[in-house]
Amino acid sequence: MGLKETFFISHGSPTLTIDETLPARPFLQSFREKVFSQRPSSILIISNHWETAHPTVNALSATTHDTIYDFYNFPKPMYELKYPAPGAP
Repeated sequence: MGLKETFFISHGSPTLTIDETLPARPFLQSFREKVFSQRPSSILIISNHWETAHPTVNALSATTHDTIYDFYNFPKPMYELKYPAPGAP
């Protein structure tokens, strides 16, 4: 099966998850309803917050994964967010 739809979505401000006043928040909340209502068969996330000598790909197959907080000095609610991400079986 070939690639059908591709979207680039920047994570934006880290406080986007808790700050109702940021303009991108309503767009992202309505993305599935207004832009792409199909459930994707896979999602690829690429981060530039990782440093390796060579490009690296990592696929985790565990049942769920803990949230990693790789930021500092944000409001307390940021550190209370949890997303038990499923692995890539």
